[in-house]
Formats: sequence, structure tokens, C-alpha cells
Amino acid sequence: MLLWLSLIAGCTNVAGDVTRTIHPAPSSALDTGTLFSVASEFFTRAGYQCVTRDDPGALRCTRELRDLYIHRTLAEVQIYPGDESGYPHTLVTSRWDEGLVPGEFISNEFTNPDVKAFCEYLRAQALGRCQAINE
Repeated sequence: MLLWLSLIAGCTNVAGDVTRTIHPAPSSALDTGTLFSVASEFFTRAGYQCVTRDDPGALRCTRELRDLYIHRTLAEVQIYPGDESGYPHTLVTSRWDEGLVPGEFISNEFTNPDVKAFCEYLRAQALGRCQAINE
């Protein structure tokens, strides 16, 4: 009976990448709307589905990394505005594992290469820069 319950119950595990802040370049006119537009376009090209949430005015992008019958993995990227001036924005990324694979078999380490590429894109386009929190 316990084995059967464990098979239908499933497990959810979350692992996060380093949290970053996004700062506009000195000569850039990167406001929240422009940042969300640039980020949405970038992550959509990388295979994510992006939505802008009205409350609290955040951008959320998700991409399926694995979808097996017994296990599903999603990458999630979220950008939140900062204080009243809007900056710095906070960039958070995580990996969600759901299914029948116990957490002991899933790494709690996660680095999202798409976020790293997005930060490099911002810098290369002279729009802004990312800075890891605690750096």
C-alpha cells in the first residue's frame, strides 16, 4: 500500500540559480517596459513562454526542459522591478522538478545558461548589466 501511494503522490523539488540585479547602462534608456520587452523577446527565442504579470508588475518566463511520463522539469525566469525608480530589477531563475523521481536523485545545484546569455546580451547591446547578489 505504501509503495502504491508513493507512486501516485510524486515529488516536487526546486533548485535556484544565483539571484541577480539588473542595472541600466549609463547611456541607456532602459525602463521597465523596455527591459520586459527585450527580455521577453530574448527568452521567447530561447524557447520560453513569457507573460507579464500585472501584480506586482513582473515578467515570468518558463521553458520545459524535460517531459517524461514519470518526470517533468521546468526552468523559470522572473524579473521584478526594484524600488520607486524601478531599478535595480531583480532577476531570479529556478528549476522545478515534478514527478516520481525522489529528491535524493535530483541535483540541488542549478545554473541557467539562458540567464547568463541574457546578461551577456544586455551588456553587448549596451543596455545594462547583471550583478549577482552577494558579489
